[in-house]
Amino acid sequence: MKKTTLITILFAALAVYGCADDEEGGTAGSGGTAGSGGTAGLGGSAGMGGSAGMGGSAGEGGMGGSAGMGGTPGAIYEQDFNALDINGGFIGDDWLYFGNVYNADGSFKFGFGPNPAPNGPQICALATGEGGAGQEPQQLNVYSNYECCGPGTTDEGHFSGTELVETLIFQEINPIPAEFIGQTFTFTFEAKLGNINDPSDPKCTAPNVCESTAAAFIKTLDPNAGFATTNEVPLDTTNISPAWMGYSLSLDLTDPALEGQILQFGFSTIAQDFEPSGNFYDNVVGANSPTAP
Repeated sequence: MKKTTLITILFAALAVYGCADDEEGGTAGSGGTAGSGGTAGLGGSAGMGGSAGMGGSAGEGGMGGSAGMGGTPGAIYEQDFNALDINGGFIGDDWLYFGNVYNADGSFKFGFGPNPAPNGPQICALATGEGGAGQEPQQLNVYSNYECCGPGTTDEGHFSGTELVETLIFQEINPIPAEFIGQTFTFTFEAKLGNINDPSDPKCTAPNVCESTAAAFIKTLDPNAGFATTNEVPLDTTNISPAWMGYSLSLDLTDPALEGQILQFGFSTIAQDFEPSGNFYDNVVGANSPTAP
């Protein structure tokens, strides 16, 4: 399938308050870029050499409500996380989580999900006090699943010491409606560095080297082809600024075959052996605009 992608990083530094490690979760490891979540079979993560069985979750179009932003031309989803319940058990607003585990050589081992994205203590959590005027009072912290998997029994994932744990936190449009065809979907957000690969963490102190990775992504999956990935646009957020900045990535949806497929966009981490992996995200927007001829 022909794919046209546009990736733009908007370097507009925003005001920032002090950095705490509120809710970033333990410590996280190596690997490639993001995959995406769902119930069955999806393409693999870059740089890992295996395919990741994932896929899309069941559902009928639409993405649920969004809170507190508004005003973006063509926006189909907006979220600043401020109206979500910081004391609730889940992030809410239809945010989903999918997990994958890879062997030390990068080959796919198993996946699980999708499930509602939890509000801590693992995977992701709503945070406060991590933003400037444009991000307060709440932000989204995404990090690894340090309870994965089978402690004291199978000892997989982080508990193996060598396997790679991938977490994916995302929104999903399922199915892609006919009116999306001929559009360009753009995913914008603000982000700042969390505790990912923090050199002050004992896991990362010399001679140890931490190799956690983080990314934002847009992807499409074909449920009629085993949830195969038909498009994927990643944006590496492993080494972003400790100051809040804006980022953007886009996907051309002109291919008519995309109608009825699944569109996902969100954030991911890959980590191992309890190494730190957290980043902060805010002011998420998914918007369509007509694709230029």
